[in-house]
Amino acid sequence: MFYTLLAYISSPFVFLLSRLLRGTRRTPDSIIVFQTAKIGDMICTTPVFREIKRVYPDWHLAVAVDPASAPIIRHNPHVDEIIVVDRKKTRGVIGKAVLAARIFRRRYSAALILLPNTTNIIVPFWAMIPKRVAVYPDFLGGTLKELLTFNTHLEYHLSPRTATETYLSSLRHFGIQKCSTLKEVYASPQAASRFAGFFSGSDRPFIGIVLSTGNAMKDWGRNNFVSLADEILLKTDASICLFGTEKDKPVAIEIVGAANRNRRIENLCGQATLEELPAVMKGLSLMIGVDTGLIYMADALGVPVIDIAGPCDMKDQRPDGERAQIIQRFEIECVPCSHTFRAPYECRHGDSRCVSAITATDVMKRVFNIIPPMSI
Repeated sequence: MFYTLLAYISSPFVFLLSRLLRGTRRTPDSIIVFQTAKIGDMICTTPVFREIKRVYPDWHLAVAVDPASAPIIRHNPHVDEIIVVDRKKTRGVIGKAVLAARIFRRRYSAALILLPNTTNIIVPFWAMIPKRVAVYPDFLGGTLKELLTFNTHLEYHLSPRTATETYLSSLRHFGIQKCSTLKEVYASPQAASRFAGFFSGSDRPFIGIVLSTGNAMKDWGRNNFVSLADEILLKTDASICLFGTEKDKPVAIEIVGAANRNRRIENLCGQATLEELPAVMKGLSLMIGVDTGLIYMADALGVPVIDIAGPCDMKDQRPDGERAQIIQRFEIECVPCSHTFRAPYECRHGDSRCVSAITATDVMKRVFNIIPPMSI
């Protein structure tokens, strides 16, 4: 409520300054997109960048991003400028004002707010960007409802549209229609040479397993990952490539130690950056993991994926490749509870049954749809 009152109090000054500065020079045909969500959401936003440049190739396109997802678009040819928004630095009024001043100096002619939160709404308002289009989520509290009225245009997120479809629909306010939902990821130029021979010397299929998750509520558990790796090596002739962060190394080492037969496991946890991973992933035959950013990266590269969806609302956001498979326990009464615009970080039952109840055997049934079982 505090920021709602602040927005109302500041609105006469914003209006007056906007009128006074109307004749001053503004960067022509420029837009800033606010998408400060994490990796998976950013990948699902990439169609927006492409479609803007498809219709308006001369527009200057800036993207305000979370530090964690900035590498995802660093080599995207449609993005001209990246503005990193650190939530810790923009938490208070002063932090928001500093960011608004920084963006004001860029003099953008339009803003597209795909993740509406207090910062992403009030900053472009204070920056006096004349056209501000915002997504209106299906889940939001009273403060955001009030703040959203300070935008010039709203795009409602309504079922059964996915979040990506809503993002693209918001482009109609800029005269952009008939959009493709195809996602895009781009590797750094150096990554291609670094991983050029990663899969050479083997005619086996490679199965990627993502050990990491940005939300502990979706963690499948080390025992399940160890069992899955063991089943893959026992029942198929595939090799395995483990993906994750430095924090996932202990689990990766355990998997390698417990299940490594004939050295058929490669451990890339903490060994490749987000900018490099697309160069590796495009050589996979299959990727498996919970609903996390790297699953969407693989899906964007055309790699078949098995998404252990757990609590996630697949009507909101899901892998959409032709051979994408989703495993979800709909018989559990609270599934789904995690949505694009409302994501809990703790299971209200305390057991995350929707994830833990999915077994390695359940996943292997889907693996065999892509990788045939080994002949005996």
